[in-house]
Amino acid sequence: MKLHYREILPETRSSRPDVVLIHGTGSSSEMWDRQLEYLKTHGYRSFAIDLRGHGKSDEPLSHTDLEVHLNDVLETLETTDISYPAVFVGHSLGAILSIVIAEKFPEKVQRIFAAALPGRVLKPMELAFRWFLKGPFPKIKDMEFRNKLAWRERTLLSTPVHTLQQIVDNFGDVNFVDKPINVTCPVHLSVGRFDPVAPCIYVTHIHKRLPTSTLDIYEWSGHNFMDVQFDRFNQWLTTHMDDSK
Repeated sequence: MKLHYREILPETRSSRPDVVLIHGTGSSSEMWDRQLEYLKTHGYRSFAIDLRGHGKSDEPLSHTDLEVHLNDVLETLETTDISYPAVFVGHSLGAILSIVIAEKFPEKVQRIFAAALPGRVLKPMELAFRWFLKGPFPKIKDMEFRNKLAWRERTLLSTPVHTLQQIVDNFGDVNFVDKPINVTCPVHLSVGRFDPVAPCIYVTHIHKRLPTSTLDIYEWSGHNFMDVQFDRFNQWLTTHMDDSK
């Protein structure tokens, strides 16, 4: 399935690697607007993808597991003139996909920026999200005040229930805490100190077990720390991209 994506070109092409940005659950490629502009000014060509059921990508209402999302991303990139190996930047679900792509197709990935990588899905979080989808979610979607909410909340509420339900049903066994990450490229991890979806303690554990990794912790932050600390996040990206030469 071909996904909707945006290709952002710098004013002057350089020898810098191409960048693929993959958002997380209930989000869209719009989350990367600040990063796309920042990367553009630094000479990087970027591809920001909307996963199926998110943003402007269709939702075919079929079974959707990790393999399906993986194939969607790779098939979409095949329709572009992207140059490999590329830099992959992922948030949450997007971070999971970036890691798996590097494991299965190492020749495609130069380095990974994994923001809020869920090392393991906590059972209370899974149960809470299931309850939310069955109860409050459909009711809030129909309320007029939803249009006055912040961008992230509005975007989550505009995501089809089927899309979110498939993620809940098919990603509960994701486990990078006990299962080693088998990549050879550099992995740059970042996480909010108080992230309930990607607990800091799990990301720290992954970092200690992964020799090719770095770790940046955002104090007093949760799951979407790049929304409010975007200057620091952007600097984190270019700092480690520049050391790839």
